[in-house]
Amino acid sequence: MFRRLLPLALILAFISASIPAPALALSTESEISMGESADMDIVQGTEVETDPLLNKWVKGISDRLFQQTARKDVPYNVKILNTSDVNAFSTMGGFMYINEGALDFAQSDDEVAGVLGHETGHIERRHAVTMQAKSQGISLLLGIVSLFSPFVYRFGQLMQAGIMAKLSRVDELQADQYAVLLMSRAGYDPEAMVSFMSHLGQLDKSRPDLLTKYLADHPEPAKRLGHIMGYEQLDPKKVSTQTLLVEGVHDFDEARYNVAAMKLNRVLKADPGNAQALLDLGQAQLALGQVGKSEQSLAEAAQKGNAQTRDLALARMTSLRAMEKHRVSLTHPNLQPLRAQISQAQSNLDNAAAEISNRRDAARDQLKNMGDRLQAVTYEIPDFSRMNIRQGTRLAAVVKNLESMARSIDSALDHNGVVIKDTGSLERNKEGGVLAEGAAILHELQAPLNQTPLTPDALALLPSYPRMISELNASNGDLLRGVDASRASLQMADLSLGDLDAFLKQLSRVNTDFMGDITVVDYNALVPLMQKASDSLAKSAIAASQAQQLFNMARSRQLETRVTMLGLGDSPQRYATLQNALNARVGMTGIDYAAMLHAGLTPGEVAAATIIAADTNTTPGAIIQEAAASGRTVTDIANRRGMHAEALEIFMGLVYLDYTDDPAKENSAPVQQGTNTNV
Repeated sequence: MFRRLLPLALILAFISASIPAPALALSTESEISMGESADMDIVQGTEVETDPLLNKWVKGISDRLFQQTARKDVPYNVKILNTSDVNAFSTMGGFMYINEGALDFAQSDDEVAGVLGHETGHIERRHAVTMQAKSQGISLLLGIVSLFSPFVYRFGQLMQAGIMAKLSRVDELQADQYAVLLMSRAGYDPEAMVSFMSHLGQLDKSRPDLLTKYLADHPEPAKRLGHIMGYEQLDPKKVSTQTLLVEGVHDFDEARYNVAAMKLNRVLKADPGNAQALLDLGQAQLALGQVGKSEQSLAEAAQKGNAQTRDLALARMTSLRAMEKHRVSLTHPNLQPLRAQISQAQSNLDNAAAEISNRRDAARDQLKNMGDRLQAVTYEIPDFSRMNIRQGTRLAAVVKNLESMARSIDSALDHNGVVIKDTGSLERNKEGGVLAEGAAILHELQAPLNQTPLTPDALALLPSYPRMISELNASNGDLLRGVDASRASLQMADLSLGDLDAFLKQLSRVNTDFMGDITVVDYNALVPLMQKASDSLAKSAIAASQAQQLFNMARSRQLETRVTMLGLGDSPQRYATLQNALNARVGMTGIDYAAMLHAGLTPGEVAAATIIAADTNTTPGAIIQEAAASGRTVTDIANRRGMHAEALEIFMGLVYLDYTDDPAKENSAPVQQGTNTNV
């Protein structure tokens, strides 16, 4: 019996030496067959994300890329793996995988396109097929599953990390170059490759644990970034003004207002009289609340453009003036109640942080103890490499149950790890995570109230303060319940590992019959132990998923507040930019401006309701009505309808980034530990 995991180097050496490698001239049919076999094992051994909105998003991006590929002989497809690591990988025959953590980390469709374009490049170039020529052996793709039980490769993180498709550094750089070409052909901004790599570099400095698997399969981000910047599409000396304009218009059409404004300003620096750039810049500036600059850009567009441009610019200027005339204004607001509410919210946050601190520390100890026990349990894992595991046999049933148990353990570790690590702290010199983000939002809400007189932007936002503060208080409660749920999950997992240990000890004593199957007597003795371990581990995984659901609800509430703080509700014109952004993200525009005011909602609540509606196949109005009728918040309705809160958080983050994304600024600033990029 195989009692411990071999070092990775020994595993690779053994596989290369023991399995004949197929010929280099592998047929497409064989390549697809191998990919399907690997896909079956990955799906059985890893939780695949089923959220409809996330899958629709990824499919929409990948379909655009696949239309531009040279290879048309493989069935390209992408699956989202429900794990928090920032990673993506491909196998053979068109099969690709992207972790939910990578989607949460990405800041735009274009960045996701860069990641998927890179993996498409591996398949286009048949890198996995040609590994034999690079002395890595195509047999690696088939060997791990056949030599080791699913339980072993799950604990060793071989399959999920993509080690079976580990490629040379040269292949990785070639895939990067192909991604830039493919993105450009599909209409995506190739500069997103630069921003994504730069963000990875920052994450590597602050949270290397999230990149462990990624860095096992890819060169360091800084080295890749150097190569990417040398490609013709990204060389500042070779990028024409027209190309920049096309990219800027693309960003504006995608509602990436801040990035579009930066691109269009670059165009105007080289070509000050470009009327198209001035016209779009004026609209982007309106979205960003830069009304004076918007009017100035539109005036220049009217002066320098043709008749059509002039008419458009003048019409938009008229709309701007009407907006300023009818803008919400409070001349003598009573600020004391709002100051008191913010003070109470800060006190609530401090109290929640104090309670969370002790519980989180206990949870960290629980997580460490679970890891230690898990390491000990691996010594009990049998080696099935010398057994012929035939479908429908008792042995196959045992292996299938082991695989299910491994999935549960991985899920519990991943979900609990996110909650425990990323909840964060308010302790001095240890500030970070969701708690620190809550403190930052309260500080930003307090700052305008200290000004005399208040600015028009601050005055317009005041009516939304009570609802924003209420959401922040609810966020604290979600975090506290999330940490408690995580602790409960870990307690359940600890008991489950005892059940698992008992099952594995019994498994190590079984006998096989003349057909190589477990005897009926031994199997019947195994079944109750196997069922007990499987059920208890599954329950701990479900509890961990519920803990992360609460954690992501807290993050979604914060982002809802962030979207409202942009000031998008102070005029129909600015609110229309939010509707445009929501349409670009989820294909719905929400409710109209008058309906928002009538319902007393904030722009953040409308954004959340629209995303939930798109995910659960209903309308934003129905979500808003359900919240009002039940006395719940919009975010509560996501949970009530069974929506994965991480999907809500991801799309809320994308909408917020439409107005705030600044790659140049972010790339020069360190990423705080525990802070999610979308926040």
